[in-house]
Amino acid sequence: MHEHDEILVALVGQPNSGKSTVFNYLTGLHQTVANYPGVTVTKKSGHYHEGKRRIEVVDLPGTYSLTSYSQEERVTRNFLLLERPEVVVLVIDAANLRRHLYLAFQLREMQVPLIVCLNMMDIAQRRGFQIDATKLEAILGVPVVPTVARYNQKQRTCCCENCATPEGVCPPLMRTEGGLEVLRQQINIVSQKHAHELPADWQIDYGEIEPLLADITDVLAPKTPLVQDFPTRWLAIKLLENDREARRIIQHHLHEPGWEELLHTCQQIIERYVNNESRERNEVERPDQPANNPVTPAVAFVPGFHDSPQKIIAAKRNDYAEHIEQEVMYRFSRPRRRSDRTDKILCHPIGGLACVAAILFLTFSLAFNLADGWRWFPWFNATGTFEWQTPLGVVDSIFSVWIPYLLDTCLALPDGDLHSLLYKGIVAGVGSVMTILPIIFFIFLFVSALEQSGYMARVVVVLDRLMRLFGLHGHSIVPMILAGGIVGGCAVPAVMAARTMREHRERLLTIMILPLMNCGAKVPVYALLISAFFLAYKELMLAAIILISWTCALGTALLLGKWFIKGTPSPLLIELPTYQMPVLRDVFRTAGLQSWWFIKRAGTIILLANVLLWALMYYPKTGLETSYAAKLGRIFEPVSKYAGFDWRDNVALIGGIAAKEVIVSSMTTMQQRDGRQQTADGSREPATVSPVADKTPLKAFAMLLFVMLYCPCLATCVVIWRETGHIKYMLAAILYTNVLAFGLAAAVYQLGNML
Repeated sequence: MHEHDEILVALVGQPNSGKSTVFNYLTGLHQTVANYPGVTVTKKSGHYHEGKRRIEVVDLPGTYSLTSYSQEERVTRNFLLLERPEVVVLVIDAANLRRHLYLAFQLREMQVPLIVCLNMMDIAQRRGFQIDATKLEAILGVPVVPTVARYNQKQRTCCCENCATPEGVCPPLMRTEGGLEVLRQQINIVSQKHAHELPADWQIDYGEIEPLLADITDVLAPKTPLVQDFPTRWLAIKLLENDREARRIIQHHLHEPGWEELLHTCQQIIERYVNNESRERNEVERPDQPANNPVTPAVAFVPGFHDSPQKIIAAKRNDYAEHIEQEVMYRFSRPRRRSDRTDKILCHPIGGLACVAAILFLTFSLAFNLADGWRWFPWFNATGTFEWQTPLGVVDSIFSVWIPYLLDTCLALPDGDLHSLLYKGIVAGVGSVMTILPIIFFIFLFVSALEQSGYMARVVVVLDRLMRLFGLHGHSIVPMILAGGIVGGCAVPAVMAARTMREHRERLLTIMILPLMNCGAKVPVYALLISAFFLAYKELMLAAIILISWTCALGTALLLGKWFIKGTPSPLLIELPTYQMPVLRDVFRTAGLQSWWFIKRAGTIILLANVLLWALMYYPKTGLETSYAAKLGRIFEPVSKYAGFDWRDNVALIGGIAAKEVIVSSMTTMQQRDGRQQTADGSREPATVSPVADKTPLKAFAMLLFVMLYCPCLATCVVIWRETGHIKYMLAAILYTNVLAFGLAAAVYQLGNML
């Protein structure tokens, strides 16, 4: 390698192995997110510099194996085969070594330049065992770097006499800083090696099918294009596993006639082995009856079929993983069972639901109190007097007092179109949305802490029983939570997250109900209405919002699954991560990134929508009552009045189609344009109260219900279209959400007037 070469590094690992933490450490803030060509799997890449060399790091999708069953598995394997990274880093959970070695075996058989990052060593120690990384390195034939990525620590080998034998293992070993620094050094070392310097071929003894592997390898070996690009033994194993992608590799890389004959020859070898095994088994089971019905190739490749090549390969890998675990793992104390005892409570069929409700209620109660309940932030008011203020009050003061004051001082614009646009269209509109930023920050702060603690996976398990009653799957909960299942999120990444669900029916059903969740864009509207009319019951109102949205979503899923998207949910398979203390650095980083995403939306989509709505409200200059916006709102007023909405509400709700945050800013802009933003004594009212001063609690609750359920934003509509591949699903989502939202809001408003 030369000094100026660009090195490509691939990060591979199973879900919950700490791979993303390693990626964040290596790349820092130099990250980009995109999609792999032709698929809907997210591609995350970043870079760092080692001297004059640029190290490009690609965080491949989390996968349990390198078969070709899911998009994640195909993307990971194709990247390794076609992009040929100079270094492949496999992140392994040391606390679950045996299961993670299965992926390590597949990578070694692919003969990639591999480094094993033995992560979560602290959790392994808490469970009472120590792993001999040196011995594991000798067995696998590749560098092994023990780390605790969450704290950037490494394990120090203990050299005392007690460690000489497995029976006398030391207590938890001391840790020193720099485990991931050692990983960077190993990446630099491996990337500078030439092909002949890489570890020699490594293989597992597959026992009775070794002759079969040898025969297939002999058939593939003379084909030069295959031998140059792919390990022949790995291809032979893939053919035995009936891997369709392996067949395509042979077809596409043999640029000569005869590839069909080659595959046919390999198939004949496999059939001969399977038929011989079937005949011998029949003779043992029924020696008096001839084997008249030999096993066909189709039956031979059914997973779980007795003595099939797939079963033998999987069994040998599992046996070898167990053998390695016994060789390298030493137990020095009895494992702690706190996690099991905790799960008996948190994952209980009934008690678990109560725990979910209690934890989420306390979480969001704390978030709202920190954002707009407790005055704990030091601030100076408009008169320059020091006071303790809420974070929401600080942001409101910035946009309602300080920014107008600075504009008056610096620009001194006369009354006119530009003055109205700047003050009433931009500052007042965007400011009314930005005031909710503290709430969004604290919500994501606590949700991120719950995720890092390992509790969110328990929420999936607890709610899976409930989800199945409505035809959904336990994995549907993750996209629903991302979309705002516990308030605060976004339907766009949630719809994209549903792509990991293997069953098309479950994926489609989940996508169709995601717009009913309480995304972060709806939070400004909730905060505005709750602060103005239900401030004394804000925690109960938030709980009611969550309950209503989930009830509507699950009810919709039940109806769609019964009449339109028919089928039965598949079993839930999920890994429960170990309980961990959240790392404050990562928690604040996640909350900060989500808040920054919200600020960017306020500076782009919301700003453009505000300017457009301002123009509709400002022109013609004969007053708001005769503006273009008023004419547009009055078109829908004959129908919307049944839900308590006047033309002003209609204008705000139409603007909310672009982005839900625009609802608050457009209501504020209309109040500014209508001259009702100033109080009797000339002082400025808070932007979170004045836009709804003319409403009643009943109207506010009806609007809250409508905003919760009506049309998804434009970005979500586009993503639904793209992810489902049909515009009909996008149109169906728009239609049913509007009908449901208006029907529920009108029913509540009319019933409330009757009482």
